[in-house]
Amino acid sequence: MHNAIKKYAPILFLSTAIVSGLNYFAYQAIIKIAHAQTGTIPINLISEIITTVATHLIVLSVLPLALSAKNRTLTAYVALIILGGIYITYMTGINAAGPAITIVAFGYLAFYGYSKAKGIYSYYRTK
Repeated sequence: MHNAIKKYAPILFLSTAIVSGLNYFAYQAIIKIAHAQTGTIPINLISEIITTVATHLIVLSVLPLALSAKNRTLTAYVALIILGGIYITYMTGINAAGPAITIVAFGYLAFYGYSKAKGIYSYYRTK
C-alpha cells in the first residue's frame, strides 16, 4: 500500500493543483457576483463547481495513472505534462500545449544526446 501511495500521490497532487487552480480563477468572478446578489453562495453553484472539478480531475489524471499502474512512471509524467498543457489551453485559451510538447521533445533529445556522448566517450576511453 505504501508503494502505491508513493506511486500515485504525486500524479494526483499535480493534477489536483492544475485543475483546482484554473477552476478557482474561472469561477472566482461568478462566486463574487452570486455572493453579492444573495449574500451567500448558492448550493447549486457549489455543486456545479465540485462536479466540474471532479470531472476535469478524472479526465486529466486517468491516462497518467493508468501508465503509472503499468510501471511506466516517466511516460506517465510526460503524459501529465502534455495533458496539463492541453487542459490549460482548454481552460484559458493560452496555448500551453505547444511549449509543453517542445519541452518534452528537447528533454528527450538532450537525454538521447547525453547517452550517445557517454557511449562514445566510454568507447574511446577503453581503446
